[in-house]
Amino acid sequence: MNDLARRRDAAAQIAVEAADLAQRMREAGGGVASLKGAQDFITEADGATERFIRDRLAAQFPDEAILGEEMGGAADTKGPLWVLDPIDGTSNFSRGGDRWCVSIGLVVDGHAVAGAIARHAPAEVFAAAQGLGATLNGSPIHAAPTTDIGRAIIECGWSLREPIARFHRMAEGVTARGAGLRSGGSGALGLVEAAAGRLDAYLELHINAWDAAAAIIIAREAGCWTNGFDSGDWLASGNPIGVGAPALGAQLAALLEA
Repeated sequence: MNDLARRRDAAAQIAVEAADLAQRMREAGGGVASLKGAQDFITEADGATERFIRDRLAAQFPDEAILGEEMGGAADTKGPLWVLDPIDGTSNFSRGGDRWCVSIGLVVDGHAVAGAIARHAPAEVFAAAQGLGATLNGSPIHAAPTTDIGRAIIECGWSLREPIARFHRMAEGVTARGAGLRSGGSGALGLVEAAAGRLDAYLELHINAWDAAAAIIIAREAGCWTNGFDSGDWLASGNPIGVGAPALGAQLAALLEA
């Protein structure tokens, strides 16, 4: 097993354990949400889950940098950098829904190279490492073979970091092309569901590194068209993101320019 495969598998195991911890905390009352900002939720479970992930990563990969949604960290390291979101889809999590996940990605020299995303229910683990393909619960996954955008299902993530008028234009562009429009409240899950062919694409005008560091390499290894998300100042400032069926790439890129 090469080093990236070992790190992918470690991320997957830790993500599963972290998702189980978050679920137990929710059942014990730790899923009550407060607001960090407009439509930006946090629960007691977010902090506890991030601490758990950090401790497990530090034990297995000592002295490697970590960047997390709740506790921050260095974003400019040139060495291995773990980028994590302890609970992506906190608004769903806090209301008792199942559309949330734990995301752990590995970045080397500024680019995503491995990662894993775990759901509690249904029990699913999406994982990938550069050059080694992408899997769901150990079985290979691939982007949808869709060639006609009029038959596509596209999820559009909503971000308050961009003017709402831009989101409206993007969503209108999707429906004007005849595609079905979805929005599920977890960017990480939307991205990997596109990687698995459950969706034909996922688009968002701005997403943070911790939401997508694992998902972008999973999508890329599944054969998706992907935009240049993990480039520029993405670790510190985020970027637009798009992944989807490879035959739709040019049209998806145009929708991101809304």
